[in-house]
Amino acid sequence: MRLQNSLLVAALLLGGCSRKPAETSVFIDPQFAALVPPDTTLLVGLRVEHLVKTPLYQKYLSGKIPIIDKFARGTGINPEKSLWNLLLVSNGRDSFVLGRGKFADELMAPDFSKKGVARFGYKGLTLFGDEQQAMLMVNSSTIAMGETPTLRALVDGRASFTGLPERLSTLTKEIPYETQFGGAYVGGPVDLPLTGNLENVNKVLGLMGNGIFHFDVRQGVIGTITGVAANVEDAQQAHDGLVGSLGLGRMMIPKNQPDLARALDGIHVTQDGQRVSVKVAESDELAGTLVGLLLKQ
Repeated sequence: MRLQNSLLVAALLLGGCSRKPAETSVFIDPQFAALVPPDTTLLVGLRVEHLVKTPLYQKYLSGKIPIIDKFARGTGINPEKSLWNLLLVSNGRDSFVLGRGKFADELMAPDFSKKGVARFGYKGLTLFGDEQQAMLMVNSSTIAMGETPTLRALVDGRASFTGLPERLSTLTKEIPYETQFGGAYVGGPVDLPLTGNLENVNKVLGLMGNGIFHFDVRQGVIGTITGVAANVEDAQQAHDGLVGSLGLGRMMIPKNQPDLARALDGIHVTQDGQRVSVKVAESDELAGTLVGLLLKQ
């Protein structure tokens, strides 16, 4: 019986660890969709295994994306070789990050216990961390990372989850499959962990009733951010705020850095009634300049 059980465990681990997720025609990993609570209002996804292959990532972004680095530190994996997808899930109050990847070798269950990191169970699943922050092993290739009470609530409720909430599902279908970075928002409070010149994103999102964004960075940066406000007045405020930020940015550019001005020229803000759109089109030459500007503290 013991041998039988060992073979069963080995088979399950091989099924979860040795295969990459099957490619689909949708941006959100189907394995993640089953773990999104019905009150979720914001999803932000990274197709890491595709992003890390781009020249932009290799030259400018490696080691500078906090969500990827946090997973790498917590799991000890090399994100450029073993991390497939990440998804930030938030309801405006609580949030957690889902990650899929190869977190263990074949025939070995993932073990992230180390000095200062406790291993404990909850309803048949294993967590690593403490009573404040932890990583939850959903299965051998899927991890949830966040505040421990939030992860316990995820375990408590996941049997009742039926996939992406309909409002989010409708929006995410508009995100091109080939996108490396994208997300959807359906309104309500939001507080993304953004710093520097990206902090204004939270203010603009607060004026939007719903929206999506997607960026393809395989050759330069090509992307669109689209939001629909509750009324024309809020749309106008969001539009004017974005245009004002671009104008202020241009005024602050040193004369000896003309590439920054050219990078800002690749960003265009438009308004059509309640809809506000930001189009971004940057060449390889200017993409790194734009990324540096956005990530500047």
